Amino acid sequence: MDALLHARVPTAAGATATAEGTIEQEAGRGDYVDSKEAMKLLGIRQQTLYAYVSRGLIASMRQADRKDHLYLRADVERMVLRSLARTGHGALAASAMNWGEPIVPTTITEITPLGPRYRGHLAADLARRRSGFESVAELLWSGLLDDHPVTWAGPAPAAPLMRLTRALATAGAADQLHEIFSLVTLQMGVSTGSESRTSAFREECPEEPNSFDAARAVIRTLAGCMGYAGPAQGFVPLQAGQSVVEGLLQALGLSASNENAEALEAMLILLADHELSPGTLCARVCASGGSALHSCLASGLCAIGGEDIGRHFLRVDEFLDGAPDLSVLLARAADCQRRGTVVPGFVHPVYPRGDPRGRYLLALLQRRPTLSSASRALLKFVDEMASRFDTHPRHELGMVALSRELGLARQVPGALFALARTAGWVAHVQEQRQTGMLLRPRAKFVGAVLDAT
Repeated sequence: MDALLHARVPTAAGATATAEGTIEQEAGRGDYVDSKEAMKLLGIRQQTLYAYVSRGLIASMRQADRKDHLYLRADVERMVLRSLARTGHGALAASAMNWGEPIVPTTITEITPLGPRYRGHLAADLARRRSGFESVAELLWSGLLDDHPVTWAGPAPAAPLMRLTRALATAGAADQLHEIFSLVTLQMGVSTGSESRTSAFREECPEEPNSFDAARAVIRTLAGCMGYAGPAQGFVPLQAGQSVVEGLLQALGLSASNENAEALEAMLILLADHELSPGTLCARVCASGGSALHSCLASGLCAIGGEDIGRHFLRVDEFLDGAPDLSVLLARAADCQRRGTVVPGFVHPVYPRGDPRGRYLLALLQRRPTLSSASRALLKFVDEMASRFDTHPRHELGMVALSRELGLARQVPGALFALARTAGWVAHVQEQRQTGMLLRPRAKFVGAVLDAT
């Protein structure tokens, strides 16, 4: 399974791929450690390590044909930081802000073993009931869930915005969707003058005037920006009366079938919020400093545009690319295991038994009326990863798999994630303003101290 051929071809990520499909990345520190190194780093015995795994504090992976497990390095290092913080030998903030203890109280989203729960409603149930993305966004903002479909009316895009969208319609626009989202959002803020209004009202009212109307307009506009990755290769504004999902189907050039609409709707609902993720933290920090809504949203978009968040979807797509059957996927997974790296699209730190959002999306893929051979192979691969290595998929794998089955461009899953998460950021901006607190964590200086004498 893990045999390598000598012939290699370059991949888009600067790695090398063999003729049989295995992937080799640049040498570096692995994502996993063995039991000996884990116990050494933590200063514990084997029984304690097993206890940490059973409690979901450290993710482990079985090795092929070996009894010893591998342990996720990030979880081990996080436990080390927690131990240092509790004994007074390390910065508590370092422990708390690295998938650690909660640092911000919120009434918006709770992460549970069944996935995120929005204002008491499980996100998976909302997707299953086809609640509609607009209804879920309004639930996040107001705490109220409308039993009837919600339609957002929005004015036609302003002339400055249309000039910007035309200027952005270049050959490489699809590769810069996160940046385009940020630019468009800031342009909308400049056009409405939200920056100049902020200081005048923030002491009297924690909400920006008409902030929800502004949020609705931003989300509808970003949905139209998905057209840069569609057949039009440009901005496709939503029409009057169109829902966000209907606008996405139009912008991405998809048929308006029930299956396609359900797939896009589920992605948006399941990814709308996930408590204090990096983009959310950035949006809240900006809100705590008095920034306008558009600036807060743009900061969140910039935060998730990097390699480790928004573009993680591209790594998953590269892993699946050119894998026609189960054997190739297993060979690639074995190659990752041999190098001690996580298989792209697997192992979420918050969900040691598997990301429920990923499971939901893959189940949705499996229920589609027709499936490509590549999708069938992927579903078998997910089962094999669970049975052989006790390793489970993340939401990125589900989104990429569904998008590939829909025939969408490789940039679409990451952009859909950004679009969905914008709804949650609006709720967090509102909540942060209501606290009246400036988010300003302390740093622990660890540099050299020069002797003044």
